[in-house]
Amino acid sequence: MESLRRRLEASGKANNELKSEVETLREQLTQSSEKLDAAEKKATTAEQKATSTEQKLTAAEKKQKESDATIERLVEREMALEKQVGEAQRRTAEVEKEKQAVEAELATWKAKYKDVVKQGKGAILGTEEALKAQIKIVFSRPWRFKIIGSCK
Repeated sequence: MESLRRRLEASGKANNELKSEVETLREQLTQSSEKLDAAEKKATTAEQKATSTEQKLTAAEKKQKESDATIERLVEREMALEKQVGEAQRRTAEVEKEKQAVEAELATWKAKYKDVVKQGKGAILGTEEALKAQIKIVFSRPWRFKIIGSCK
């Protein structure tokens, strides 16, 4: 049972660590989305300035290329984070299944323990009752003590 308890605790710890990792990944995903929005705003601003003059057009195209590269990196990062979140959720589900199996096994052991304790108590009570009955028989026939005493 101690082994099962340790496995259950280890599963619980692993589960908590995975939940923490999922939360961290979600925060990173949110930050990436905010960065993506900011990059898209920069790209829009750059496009508007490009229409005003030919010089600004070149600078805006450069900024747009940089923004596109940033957006592409952020999209790739977002996809990687989503994949990590999916993996973490899958691992969490596996740990939850294992935890449930351990809990079911623990419940079985607890039931067996209760049954053994119940049987032990029954055996003790039966033995006590048998001893009491034997004592009553011995003390209800005092002539046996006289016979035993006279044999000496």
